[in-house]
Amino acid sequence: MRVEVRLFALYREKAGQDRLLLELPEGARVREAQAALERLFPGLELQGGMAAVNQALATGETPLKEGDELAFLPPVSGGQDSYGLTENPLDLKALVGWATAPEYGAVVSFLGTTRSPNRGEEVAFLEYEAYPGMAEKVMAQIIGEMRARWPLGRVALWHRLGRVDPGEASIAIVVSARHRKEAFAACEYAIDRVKQILPVWKKEHRQDGSFWVEGFTPEGHTL
Repeated sequence: MRVEVRLFALYREKAGQDRLLLELPEGARVREAQAALERLFPGLELQGGMAAVNQALATGETPLKEGDELAFLPPVSGGQDSYGLTENPLDLKALVGWATAPEYGAVVSFLGTTRSPNRGEEVAFLEYEAYPGMAEKVMAQIIGEMRARWPLGRVALWHRLGRVDPGEASIAIVVSARHRKEAFAACEYAIDRVKQILPVWKKEHRQDGSFWVEGFTPEGHTL
């Protein structure tokens, strides 16, 4: 069977090409494809990176079938990704400056802020709570999904915890790329995925009381 392989960044440079068709035996897994590529391109070492099959993150044991798209993504090193949780104010200007470089023709940013009034009621402040260890892993997963879909430069994804007053930012996303279309698409994808799967919860405080805002209910994973 044949699968289409895509290589990015350091892997692309080592192989001297960004995509190729790879012949594999029926029933082969990502691990077998990795070994075949490393034999084909001496000096190409894929260990430590990530893989995606049809734009979904995969493991070495993920099975492959005819016509699959298999992407290998280098580890997020060299300062290409910045993500995490913080109780400090988000500095969008600093993140945009970090993501800007001569090789990138587009830098797109998104800043999510506390809105007041909301649904006709004044909001005193929002309060965010997270499952930190899991949240950071999910952030890395989201960035990995973005890189599997688009050729990107630098990506920043930061979320506030604790109290966030009206007008203050709760989330900042910055994406740089060679062209604007992939930068815009990746930034929009990031905020959509954050809303879907990031384990962060929001409590809205008003003058007449407070309540948790429904969120983080990944489809197919509720009890």
